[in-house]
Formats: sequence, C-alpha cells, structure tokens
Amino acid sequence: MPDHPLSLEHSFALEGVVHPDLDFLSLSLTALCIIFLLSIHWAVPRLRKLNIFDDSILNSITGGVALGYILLHLLPSLMLNLDQLREETYSNFLGNEKNFTFLIFMFVLLGFLTLYILEKLAHDKTKNGLESNQIVYIAHVGTLTYLNFIIALMMPAVANESLSAMIVFTFIMGLHFVLQDHSMRHHFPKLFDELGRYIIMVGIVIGWLVGVFLLPHTYSVPATLMNAFLAGALILGTVKTEFSLFEGHSHFPTFIASLSLEAAVSFIILLLEAIG
Repeated sequence: MPDHPLSLEHSFALEGVVHPDLDFLSLSLTALCIIFLLSIHWAVPRLRKLNIFDDSILNSITGGVALGYILLHLLPSLMLNLDQLREETYSNFLGNEKNFTFLIFMFVLLGFLTLYILEKLAHDKTKNGLESNQIVYIAHVGTLTYLNFIIALMMPAVANESLSAMIVFTFIMGLHFVLQDHSMRHHFPKLFDELGRYIIMVGIVIGWLVGVFLLPHTYSVPATLMNAFLAGALILGTVKTEFSLFEGHSHFPTFIASLSLEAAVSFIILLLEAIG
C-alpha cells in the first residue's frame, strides 16, 4: 500500500479516506459543523410543534437540493480517482477499471435497496394507520446511525480539501436530517422517542472522532465503497416524499425549483473553476 497521502483536489471521492492534517481553525470548524448537525436532530421536532413551516414545502426543498448534490457532486466524484484507487489494491479484479466501476455502482444500488426495503416494510403498516413493529424500527435506527456515521466521517477530509465545500456539505446534510426526522416520526410516532434520536446522534459524534483522530489514509477503497452506499441511500431518502411513500407530504413545484437551483449553482461552480 502507498505510504503517501492521496490528493483530494476537486473531488469528494476520497472523503473520509485520508487522515486529515487539519490546522486548529479547520479542526474547530469541523467541530462547529458537527454541533450544527447534532442541533438539527435536536431542534427539528421541537420546531415542528410550533407549526412555523409547511412540511410539504420543507420536505421538497430538502429533497430537491440534496438530490441535486448527490447526482451532480457525490456520484461523479466517486469516479474521479479511479486510477489512483485501482493502484492501491492488490486485487486483479479491482485493478480493472470496468470491474471497479461495477463494484462502486453495486454499492450505490445496495444503499438504495437497503433504504427502500426498510421504507417499504414500514410503509406497509403506516398506510393502514398502524405503527411498524420494533424489529423494523431497530433496523431503521441502526441504518440511520450508520449513515450519519459515514457523513460525519467525511467531514474532516472535506475540510482538508475546502472549508467552503465543508460548509455546503454540512448545510445539505443538515437538510437531509430534516427528512430523516420526518420519516421516523411518520413511521414510528410512538417508538421514535428521545432515546432513538440520541442513538442516531451518537453515530455523528463517533464518525467525526474516527475521521479526525483514527482514520488512516490507506483505507481509500473501502471508504469509497462506503460513500457509494451512502449515495444510494441518500437518493432514496431524498426522493421518497415525491413518490407514494408519504402521500400529501411533498410539493412538486418546490422540488423542481430546488433541484434546478442546485443544478444552476453546480454549473456556476464549474464555470468559476474553469476560469480560475
């Protein structure tokens, strides 16, 4: 395995892979971003009780922005460093670019199917006015904890690349947490108590600590596959309100407007990079 840090330039593909050499400012900003994400989990249910925003519009803003980020940033970034990643592995199978690409998108599919199966199991109960059973609830909490672990794991490496990119990433993941909360409260109105919420929040803290202090740069291939799983899971998480899983809890024009805005911002960033 190579003994030098891998470049993160213009790519999120290795987020959570390189052991970040962060200065005090960057480390402090990552901590603030983690605190922000934790506060989202704590504050959203309390804000919903105040009825100060429309759930359908908020959900569609979140879904549109997050889906645009996944399709225009996260998924393409998985492909940008294939050559470097293939050189890191001693596997003849992964040494082939076609095979590596296939494996990455298999993990994207696995992430999507995992979240879809969990949502389907819960929805089959809630559509009849019932609450899903405890086994399905535990599976949901465990999966969301793992996804939040990956998100926080990526944070130090994003900061190592660009502090502005970290802020954007934090904002979009914060919006995604709003959808997570809506999903859990919809399917598990009684089971999803403060304990379940705190378990999910613990995943964020542990992910950040591992990313900052423990993660060596030699795990680039496994971490890339983890990111692919995350991408697939987030796709389902961001679009489910626009389908039939949450009837009446989406606003299609808002979704299209948010997705278009994210696409426009991404295009502007590409232009600025080309000019620079």
